[in-house]
Amino acid sequence: MYAITDPILVQSAYCNKHLSFTPFAVSGAQKVTGFDDAYHQVLMQTNVLPEYFKSIYDGTTAQHIHQLNVTSLKHVSKHINSIGGDGMDAANTYLWLRNLMTVATCEALYGPDNPIRSDELVEDVWTFETGLPYLFFHIFNSKTLRRTKEARRRLQLALGKWCSTMKQDDEQVSAYIRNRVGILRGYGVEGQKLGDIEVGLIHVPTSNSIPTLFWFFIHVFTRPNLVVQMRAEVEPIAERGPGHVVTINVDDILERCPLLISAYREASRICNGFTCNRIALEDTTITDRHDRSYLLKKGASVKMPAGVMHASEDIWGEDAAAFRADRFLDKGLTSEQAKLRRAAFTPFGGGAHMCPGRNFATAEIYGFMTALLLGYNVEPLDGNWDTYKPPPMATCPQVTSVCKPEDEASVCGTRLTRRNGWEAAQWRFISGEVIE
Repeated sequence: MYAITDPILVQSAYCNKHLSFTPFAVSGAQKVTGFDDAYHQVLMQTNVLPEYFKSIYDGTTAQHIHQLNVTSLKHVSKHINSIGGDGMDAANTYLWLRNLMTVATCEALYGPDNPIRSDELVEDVWTFETGLPYLFFHIFNSKTLRRTKEARRRLQLALGKWCSTMKQDDEQVSAYIRNRVGILRGYGVEGQKLGDIEVGLIHVPTSNSIPTLFWFFIHVFTRPNLVVQMRAEVEPIAERGPGHVVTINVDDILERCPLLISAYREASRICNGFTCNRIALEDTTITDRHDRSYLLKKGASVKMPAGVMHASEDIWGEDAAAFRADRFLDKGLTSEQAKLRRAAFTPFGGGAHMCPGRNFATAEIYGFMTALLLGYNVEPLDGNWDTYKPPPMATCPQVTSVCKPEDEASVCGTRLTRRNGWEAAQWRFISGEVIE
């Protein structure tokens, strides 16, 4: 086994076509979904896997991502638009964000008949996600393993029922889902079998982006001076229209809000412990910044832990453990230092293997946070950020990328009230040419 923690070597490995994720995908999928040996043979003896992965990338091109952004943020806007003059209390900040964004994401993916809408199934998504290490690494814990498999089965049944009735030409369903289901149907996978397999990807668009949103939310709103700065940055992109409608164009955030994006990346740097796994399909080499080459032997496992690079003082400075909102603005860095930091920041992978849904994950967060910054006072339930203590961060299991709060059930609550001048605002979002 090889472990790579030098940023330039990591980028060289990401771009190496002889280092493959596919062997992990096949073995991991069977452990996680529990699909039978017959389907395993389909994976191994047909062209379904490369077609399946291609369908994912085809379903996350720019136009499809714009549609996902708007559909997800439409669900978010319904929630925050409903906050009236009395405000809203969320008893547990993490669970509030988790549940809201799980449904919003699934609405965008599965369309108006989204099967993951009930409180019970949303909870099952996270029970299943928490138990993934027990499935993946065959860790025996009778209670946890039983709860994980029970949650998985309920999700599989709900997804199987939905897949059985999904029409392949239904454009209200995301191309990300339609493409994958279409590939599997082409290889004879139908009905409940589709749901059994689909559960293996249900955690992908939620398990990392939602905890990242939580830490971003906490890092920003616990710093009143930062909130003032970020409000000043995002206010010019808000377009007020008739009927108190306030329109936010996600593209404007990307182009005109560098501090918000830097703060998001900084929160992601601190909470993201992604470990990229590859297998060397043949003897191959990777090259460092000094043009030194290193041999990786055929059949060896290659691990690239982003958490090591994200925490490195050599890369980020002596304050690497601290949150600094403007760190990614590259102020005062040499071109070589800036290049090294770009190479070291890999929450979504790198090279040809970057997460295809990364722009959806970030747009959801940017849009939601922009609306919260502009329209709402965000305070802890006791009204005092000075005495608020952020929850400890749990360790990050290998099967997910982002650390969650150590004790999710004990996270403090949040109170949202309308800001002066924004009392009647009704939020609407645009992404690309797609309008809510």
